[in-house]
Amino acid sequence: MIAPEWLKPAAAGLLLTLAFAAGWSVNGWRADAELANREKAWADAIAWSSQQALERYQIMEKTKDDAIKAAEQRAASNRADADRAAATVDSMRKQLAGVPARIATATRAAVDEYAATASELLTDCTAQYQRVAEQADGHASDAALIRDAWPAVK
Repeated sequence: MIAPEWLKPAAAGLLLTLAFAAGWSVNGWRADAELANREKAWADAIAWSSQQALERYQIMEKTKDDAIKAAEQRAASNRADADRAAATVDSMRKQLAGVPARIATATRAAVDEYAATASELLTDCTAQYQRVAEQADGHASDAALIRDAWPAVK
């Protein structure tokens, strides 16, 4: 049996349509695969960035925690130093309270020695006070520098 003349062009048209549909489908699958690859790459980049941010955050948290711990230790040490200084001052105050009575009954040589010692002690205390004042001024200057140099949020 011989096929009618119109069947060959119809078959060719059908084949072209099927080939076009198959190509369209394959191209869609390829495009979907490319899109999926890009979405995966984007998700991987976000995951990597998030991991990096978490690691930086953990480092900053540890640095902050270490700084707080060190500050607390300094504060405890400063409190202990202040307590020792207060005890020393109290002891000196008690000793000085009895000085007028001891001077009244002391010899001239003992009074002269006491005056020289008191003068030397006052000179040493004045020098120490000046050193502490200089250190306090330097600290205040450093704190102002850090505060002024810190970026301000507008």
